[in-house]
Amino acid sequence: MRSTPAIPLLARNVIDRRALLRLAAQLGAASFASAAFAQQQQAFKVGWIRPTTGRLASSFAPLYFGGLIAVDEINAAGGILGRQIARVEEDDEASPAKEPGIVRKLREQDVGCFVGPTGSSQSLASIAAATSAKTIQATYAAAAEAGDGRKYPYHYQIMFNTDQQADVCVEYMIKTLGLKKIGILQENTAFGEQGTAATKAILQKKFGLTPVSEQVYPISAPDLSAYVGNLQKAGADGVIGWIANVPNAAMIFNAMKTLKWSPPVTGHSGLMLPALFDLVPAETIKNVFATYYRNFTWTETEQPGARQLEFARKLAQYPEAKGYEVNVAAAPYYDFLYCLKAAIESEKSFEPEAIKRGLDNLKNHKGLLGDISFTPENHSGVGAKDVVLVAVASGQDPRAMGCLRARAPGQ
Repeated sequence: MRSTPAIPLLARNVIDRRALLRLAAQLGAASFASAAFAQQQQAFKVGWIRPTTGRLASSFAPLYFGGLIAVDEINAAGGILGRQIARVEEDDEASPAKEPGIVRKLREQDVGCFVGPTGSSQSLASIAAATSAKTIQATYAAAAEAGDGRKYPYHYQIMFNTDQQADVCVEYMIKTLGLKKIGILQENTAFGEQGTAATKAILQKKFGLTPVSEQVYPISAPDLSAYVGNLQKAGADGVIGWIANVPNAAMIFNAMKTLKWSPPVTGHSGLMLPALFDLVPAETIKNVFATYYRNFTWTETEQPGARQLEFARKLAQYPEAKGYEVNVAAAPYYDFLYCLKAAIESEKSFEPEAIKRGLDNLKNHKGLLGDISFTPENHSGVGAKDVVLVAVASGQDPRAMGCLRARAPGQ
């Protein structure tokens, strides 16, 4: 029998070292793959700030349904880079004073992106705190300043703002209807003040006009006939209304009926809530037009897109949304979640600074509300071309499906 030759010690050491290196490489690869797999399986946490208690809980709840639909769609399609979206809910009681504490609490849980809150005062309080915490956020705030990327570099406004709404209202009155004597009727709130300021600035800058009358009413007033009468006495042949709640709108249109005065009225999308139809005669709203999104409208030659129709069908599965469908469709949360997805996938990172970079470079993203684009300076993502006026009365048309409307003539 032949004996096996002995392997020199040096050779054995070389072989051992090589084997060790191979083993280390294999273990390292396995460890990396395991870590990557674990990261994919770990949920992507998104803060969900809304009132679940307090007087506004029931009215604000439907405004988040679009976000819920987006979460379901994204998760069903595999999530974002393999990670499911998980909502981390915090109750703000619709209180601006609670917003800074909620921001701190969510950041302590390593939540770097927020949906909400809703409401101008609540949003601005939250945005200020979230900006200091460098947290990506979208709120339901129409104030134009909320889209200023220099002032609020981590907040992204995916809805029309007061400047855009005022512009389309003024343009329709002056250019389409040929009116010159414009009156303004506004509720005494921050929203009303912002809308009126924008309206006056556009009237002056574009057309060299000033309102013939400005009427500011308290939202708690039991009767608004005097304010409507003052507009009529001033000779207004058109009214731009910054009216955000149905009871006030009903008082205004019933006062116009009593005065036998029915000027064209343009204003905020709050005029479109179906509850108004139960409070005023149909003829009082035939000349009333509200701001909305082109994608959710129809004309004699155009129809809403397939995606918008599908959204309307999905929204019908939420009974609590009935009567609020327009506000749900106009909320920023559905599009925000898809913008987050696009930004994360482009940067291949869930880090807030990477997401911010991805959002700041987002261009012509096909959103539900329109084409969404951002720059580092401009965080108001919806362009003016996607904002139109719609006929308020068309909400009673069977084609409305809750959140669709007929575009105003000439739009």
